[in-house]
Amino acid sequence: MESVDYIFGRTHEAIKRADRVLLVAHKRPDGDTLGASSSVFRWLKREDKDVTLFCQDLPSKQHRYLEHHGDYTDDPSVFEKNYDLVIIFDSGDLRYAGIHEHMNRLSAGFRIINIDHHITNERYGHLNIVLPQATSTSEIMYRFFEANGINIDAAMATALLTGVFFDTSNLTNTATTPESIAVCSKLMDAGARYQEIIRHTIHDKSIDLLQVWGTFLSRLRFNGTYGVVSTYVLNSDFVGVPAEAVDGAANFLNAVVGDGDTVLILKETPNGMIKGSFRSIGRDVSKVAKLMGGGGHKKAAGFVVTGRIEVTPEGPVIIRA
Repeated sequence: MESVDYIFGRTHEAIKRADRVLLVAHKRPDGDTLGASSSVFRWLKREDKDVTLFCQDLPSKQHRYLEHHGDYTDDPSVFEKNYDLVIIFDSGDLRYAGIHEHMNRLSAGFRIINIDHHITNERYGHLNIVLPQATSTSEIMYRFFEANGINIDAAMATALLTGVFFDTSNLTNTATTPESIAVCSKLMDAGARYQEIIRHTIHDKSIDLLQVWGTFLSRLRFNGTYGVVSTYVLNSDFVGVPAEAVDGAANFLNAVVGDGDTVLILKETPNGMIKGSFRSIGRDVSKVAKLMGGGGHKKAAGFVVTGRIEVTPEGPVIIRA
């Protein structure tokens, strides 16, 4: 089996040889995919590469403090250009990345680099940096930069710290490791704007947004048979509030709810889909998520299915279309 340093070196060589690079953050982007992709974008711009930053869904204003927040494009015509490399961040498969329907538009000759930390990753790249022991893809990118002697400036450090914070719930959930804490310390030494991250991702909450949180918290139900705490969010709840308003809710509940072992949040999406987010203290919820067509980590996983939410006395259930 190839060592981590070896695959880091091969990936670095492939990137150095490339002139035109497409970077892909996964759809409905979170702090980790944005942190990893924008840090690499900044590095490649510094190296005078021709680089494009794509995401099916543009980042929300919550992450506007990131240096390259405005450089993401959701224009699928970028797939009609010629690239030497396509680098995909934090995505177990091309469908989750939001680009499976666009890949056949790319000119032949490109190579895919797949960088992720989910154990369910399908290893779809020509080069795969998949490290399930890492807390986040942003932590992997920090290790990649460090291994290859690449200077991490303040903007890159802020992006990477955003990613580690997001996937560890600000170093509070069970994904937190001694290594991730050490990485955060080094990123702060590199100039990461810690207080700005906290202000925008935790403190910056409108009254309308807090009312949405109040709504889904009021719907909490505990199923004693299975030890599952569940709640749900409907499209109608998001009047005047962006759908990403409840991002992070599963991590929050997993950290504070004392009943049960597992948290499940079901969320309607505007296109008739249901997004499920699992968190657990002891169970391997990735197995359940995989049965639903999703994936993730043992204690943090998710899925997306077509259907609607129906409320029962025991909690919300999915009625498949």
